[in-house]
Amino acid sequence: GEGLMVVLAVGTSTYQGMMVEKMNEDEDSKSVLQNKLDDMTTLITRAGAIAGVLTVLVLLARFGMAFWDRSCCKERWDNSIHHLEWLRFMVTGVTIFVVAVPEGLPLAVT
Repeated sequence: GEGLMVVLAVGTSTYQGMMVEKMNEDEDSKSVLQNKLDDMTTLITRAGAIAGVLTVLVLLARFGMAFWDRSCCKERWDNSIHHLEWLRFMVTGVTIFVVAVPEGLPLAVT
C-alpha cells in the first residue's frame, strides 16, 4: 500500500524532542553542592601548588646556603651528588602537590 502523511513538527519542536532537551539541561546544570565542591577543590589545588613550590624554594635556598658555608656535602661541586639533591627537591615538591590534590573528594560526598 501507499500512504500520505503531513509532518507538523520535527526535532526539538516535537514532544519527544522537548523532553530530550529538558533532560540535557538538567545534566548540564550543577547543583549548589557541586559548585562549592569545585571551588574548594580549586582552592586546595592552588594551595598545594603553592606549598610545593615554596618547599622546593626553601630546600634549594637551604642547600645553597649550606654549600656556600661549606657545611654540607663536599667542598667542591660534584655533579653525581649535587644534581641528585636538586632532583630530590623537585620530587619532594611534586609529591606535596600530588598529595594535596583531592581527587576523591567529590566521590566521597556523593
